[in-house]
Amino acid sequence: MTTIIGVDFSGAARDRDTWLAQGQLDGGNLLLDRVQPIRRQDLYQHMLEIAVPAVAAMDFPFGMPEEFLAYIGVGDDFLTIADIWPVVRRTDWQDLQDAASEFVDDFGRPRRVVENHYTEAKSTLHRIRPDMLLMTHRGADLLTRWMDQPNRPPWHVLPLHPAPDPGENAVTLIETMPGAFLRSIDPTYRNYKGAGPNAVQNRQRIADGLAAGSGIGLPNLTEWRYAYRATDDCLDAVVAAVCAAAWRNQTVEFLLPDHHEEAASQREGWIYAPVR
Repeated sequence: MTTIIGVDFSGAARDRDTWLAQGQLDGGNLLLDRVQPIRRQDLYQHMLEIAVPAVAAMDFPFGMPEEFLAYIGVGDDFLTIADIWPVVRRTDWQDLQDAASEFVDDFGRPRRVVENHYTEAKSTLHRIRPDMLLMTHRGADLLTRWMDQPNRPPWHVLPLHPAPDPGENAVTLIETMPGAFLRSIDPTYRNYKGAGPNAVQNRQRIADGLAAGSGIGLPNLTEWRYAYRATDDCLDAVVAAVCAAAWRNQTVEFLLPDHHEEAASQREGWIYAPVR
């Protein structure tokens, strides 16, 4: 069996909006055993203690667009996002905000290369609901600390590292975007964010079709229906977990960088979602 993790991440100061969905992938079925909100520090610790092999899909940007990296002095000698995470982590939050505001005023909000494949994707420099820059800054802190932690199993962060064999005692970490995943597997996908009755109905419809669209069995998903009907953050965490399971079992075809995109994917990161 493989441990599956899905995280809908929040960078907000109140730190109560991140959601975790966890389960065990046994053959073609994902049996969920935890679906709950989690503090960022608790998520950090939890990820160091999960049973391996494991695949974790995180809903936050692992990197920034090349144009903005150059603007803040992150040159080509920083070869990968793993080299860039500590720089972002050390950058004062106010200084990063000021630099982003100046950059946007002059150059707009460029996308990462992978974001051009998905109409739902927002630039890392998008600041209003959600604040993508804040998520990236907080996420870089988590990623740096995880990668610097010596007392952990091997981690394979895609696309930086080759994917481990399915039975290898390692953690595979991927960036995903639940909206992009859903739109790719469900042509009738509709807006599901918010508390209105239409949004709640759409969340239920999405949950009802998630197994068929992804190819991953979800035998106990209805146990969590009150939570995912109540908040789209919960559903996004579940979708991220399904994405991780689908990636492991290859039940859908995932978009991968072509040879023109490989260098950018190493420095900007890559969103793992199905081919459209």
